[in-house]
Amino acid sequence: MKILRFLLVTFTLFLVGCEESVEVKPVVTIETKPLVEASSVVEVSEGDTKKLEASGDEVQLLDNACYSNEIYIEGEDICALEIQCIDDDSCIEWGNRIIKGLEADYGSLVHEESVATGNEGVTVLTTYNVDHSQEVIYTNQNISIEERTYHENLWSSFSWLIPEAKRKEINRFEVFDSGDTLAYVSLYDPYGKYWTLGMNQKDIELASETLVTYLHEYAHFLSLNETQVNYWVPEKRCQSLYLINSGCFYKDAYLTYFYKQFWESGGHGKLEDFYVSKYAMYSPEEDFSESFAHFVLTQTPKGDNVKEEKILFFYQFEELVQLRTEIIARTATWLIRSVI
Repeated sequence: MKILRFLLVTFTLFLVGCEESVEVKPVVTIETKPLVEASSVVEVSEGDTKKLEASGDEVQLLDNACYSNEIYIEGEDICALEIQCIDDDSCIEWGNRIIKGLEADYGSLVHEESVATGNEGVTVLTTYNVDHSQEVIYTNQNISIEERTYHENLWSSFSWLIPEAKRKEINRFEVFDSGDTLAYVSLYDPYGKYWTLGMNQKDIELASETLVTYLHEYAHFLSLNETQVNYWVPEKRCQSLYLINSGCFYKDAYLTYFYKQFWESGGHGKLEDFYVSKYAMYSPEEDFSESFAHFVLTQTPKGDNVKEEKILFFYQFEELVQLRTEIIARTATWLIRSVI
């Protein structure tokens, strides 16, 4: 049961990074993001009572392993806060209120302590297929029960945050060993549809860095999948944005709009006013993914500088506002089961 696994297994995340590479003709290659520190999932007894981020009331742990102010999502076997909004504006306000409460309890949700240690390469240890209908991973490789259980929890820590309907094309999961890479996503099938999520066998200790990394990788999938990029059009025939590591973007792709607004003409000023993180400076793809993570995990900014305008960029898309709302409802329940 995913909830029990998530409650009982301790995460030890030491290394962080993001490396997206494609193994087939559709090329999507993103450089490695450097290293971090720690989030642990703690054992919660039925006698435990805690104050959740969304409420000042005492809440009880129920038989379904959810707290009394959470809802149980049976199809995914997780708990989430009940979303209390009816349109974009009220959902944005609700999300900001939840984030404000989480920040009061946990501090910044986008705090990172990355330290570069050099790229020692990625060695895939185990490859799993993902059965979304049962929310399980499976493999024919011969591994111990302990290893399998640990790997199941790595997958569960990611899938808890992202609604199943929004990640069905991520149907392969790899556990790897690397000196400075925590996670990656890669397009793996020759038809350009299905993706792999890879995670380092060593986890991150810092919960906020875990959240940013998971959402960063998901944002790469969101912005580089087949609905956004025509992998088969070469640069000379591309009529819109072409990025050498990703391909030819459709005219209405998220990254096409993002690039035209923030990368096409450049700008002047302090670097820290342009990017939400140092890693965002690396490329338009990384800037998009880092900014998306901040869009989800921070309160709506005023737009006082370019980096805040990049966060505000995502609010123009109704479907992304809805996705932000759903992820925030899951982040609150993810954090209450974690230790920063």
